[in-house]
Amino acid sequence: MVKDISKFVIDGEDYSISEDRKNITSQKKKYTFEDFGEEKGGTISFIIVPREAAEDGTAYGFSKEENLEKWLKATNRFDEYKKEKEMEKRLKKERTPEMLEKIKQSQIKEVKKATEKYEDFLKEHNLKPEETKKIREILEDYDPFSKFKSHSLYLYDNTFFPFFRFPWLYIVLPGGHSYCGKRYYRDYPDLGIFKDQNGKGFDNRASSLIVDCGSYGYLYTDKYLKGAWMRFETIVWTLDFATYSFNNSFSSARVY
Repeated sequence: MVKDISKFVIDGEDYSISEDRKNITSQKKKYTFEDFGEEKGGTISFIIVPREAAEDGTAYGFSKEENLEKWLKATNRFDEYKKEKEMEKRLKKERTPEMLEKIKQSQIKEVKKATEKYEDFLKEHNLKPEETKKIREILEDYDPFSKFKSHSLYLYDNTFFPFFRFPWLYIVLPGGHSYCGKRYYRDYPDLGIFKDQNGKGFDNRASSLIVDCGSYGYLYTDKYLKGAWMRFETIVWTLDFATYSFNNSFSSARVY
């Protein structure tokens, strides 16, 4: 079972999260989640949930980019981060309003199809979302005659630690593709245009996330991939520590 986030390191200072998800404690002070949000909300600009978080339950927050880059260099992650920034600069394009509307309508259809496909998959195999091990075993039993789109982000709402609550409300955001050994991303500038099973948009609603094996990406507090962001490289059962830190939820996404 993948661990939930139980330790949050902010600019080098450790904060432990209680098992009941009600308190956050540092060496200096004990906070309720609400108090933590009032004091820290808006001061943290970047959050990293590395792959190791699945084993040790530790996420990292940074108030300044220089603190983030110092940590990235110390943990041998800076080169990858730099390459991502270079790719982002290279792929940035000016688009007309007509082009943006065409992309928007295409993404609405694609996300709807991916979400329905995932829903059918869960029903067909009588699976719950948190049964990620069983899901992986099924997908590893690969059929070369049928296609499977890997690299997706599954955003959930109305969840509570540590289990998912039925009826599930979610959207599926397919990731980018690989070409010549390089992984490209897919951007989703406005989560509000994507509807859950009740027909409601997903802006400022994500409370947990699941990613395919090897998938990763970013969630942004503002639309059009702006504002504070969280990079995720593994499943995050509860996003409470992140939303309180940003004093906001998530409005856009980038999925690799």
